[in-house]
Amino acid sequence: MSFVEERPSATKAAGDPPGLFVSELRVAYQRDIEILRGVELNAAGGQITVVIGPNGAGKSTCLKAIGGLAPITGGTIRLANQPVTGWAPRRLLGLGMAFVPQEGTLFRDMTVRENLVMGGWLRRREKDWLAARVGEIASTFQMSSEFLARRAGDLSGGQQKLLEIARGIMLSPSVLLLDEPTAGLSPKMMDQVYERIRKLSTEDRLTVVLVDQNVRQALAIADMVYVLAMGRNNASGPAKEIESRLEEIIAGWMKDGASGVARV
Repeated sequence: MSFVEERPSATKAAGDPPGLFVSELRVAYQRDIEILRGVELNAAGGQITVVIGPNGAGKSTCLKAIGGLAPITGGTIRLANQPVTGWAPRRLLGLGMAFVPQEGTLFRDMTVRENLVMGGWLRRREKDWLAARVGEIASTFQMSSEFLARRAGDLSGGQQKLLEIARGIMLSPSVLLLDEPTAGLSPKMMDQVYERIRKLSTEDRLTVVLVDQNVRQALAIADMVYVLAMGRNNASGPAKEIESRLEEIIAGWMKDGASGVARV
């Protein structure tokens, strides 16, 4: 059974945000220990695709494999209908794919502004562009000059996560991969992060692929949802459809002996 409904079209109109197509993706960190076992995923251009599942399902590994950070042993990944399987993160970034991992990656002793500048590293010699882009990001994320001058390590957890997302889009990517962006945040900061992600899709037309354990909140901003369990596709469908089946899906995880259950 295929969990992908359609392949991104190579004849999309100019200016349409590109889609991301993953087919039969396999990942193994050791030869005989397979983490992903043929995962399928189609992230339509300009939409938010959410990946959910119990602990150990392979969600973060899937995102890392797409982003060039996990050893792929099989399958294909296509961005804007171009094969990118196994590409290094730097090369993917040059094509327009950015990845914000769950682990904090800020330069804590640098200022907010300096962290944003690091996000534009591939264009660091273009000083005028870099200054203008920092200004655009600061405006979008409502960062005052005082905030830009603050040390990143002094920010709250939610502020740091928003800064990581802001830094991730410095080079204006077309696809943004987000791994557990609300982990450990207060409900208030979660709401702010989800709202920012929603705007990246609706206003900036980014293609977003989001892995999240806060299932109901993630479904509220999702267009399409993929459910993984034990390294395989378990279900997929529009967010409203998956939401209507959520209790049934979670009961299935429990029956299969999943190591942990997402927060609902």
